[in-house]
Amino acid sequence: MKNMDNQNKGILLGVGLAVAVGVLTVIFSTGDTKEKAKTAVNRQKAKHLFKNKMHGSKKTSKVVDKLSDDEVNSLLGTVDKFKEIESSLSDVSADFKSFFSDKIKDAKKAIK
Repeated sequence: MKNMDNQNKGILLGVGLAVAVGVLTVIFSTGDTKEKAKTAVNRQKAKHLFKNKMHGSKKTSKVVDKLSDDEVNSLLGTVDKFKEIESSLSDVSADFKSFFSDKIKDAKKAIK
C-alpha cells in the first residue's frame, strides 16, 4: 500500500511539474510570440499600403521584405501621422468653409 502511495505521489508530482513547465513556457513565450505576430501584421500592412495606395508592384513588396522591423514600424508610424494631419486639415478646412459661408450670408443680408 505504501508503494502505491509513493507511486501516486510520483505520478502527481510529474504531472504537476509538466503542467508548471507548460504554463511557464506559455507565459515566457507569449511576449515574444505577440511581438513576432505584430511585426508580421505590420509588414503585411506596409505591403498592402504600397500595393493599393501607391500602386506598387512585386518589386515594392520585395523592398518591404528587405526593411527591418524598426523601419517598417517607422514607415507605418509616418503614414499614421499623415492620416492624422490630413484629418485635422480636413476639419479645419470644413470649419473655414462654414465660417466664410456664414460671413457671406451675413454680408448678403447687410446689403439687402
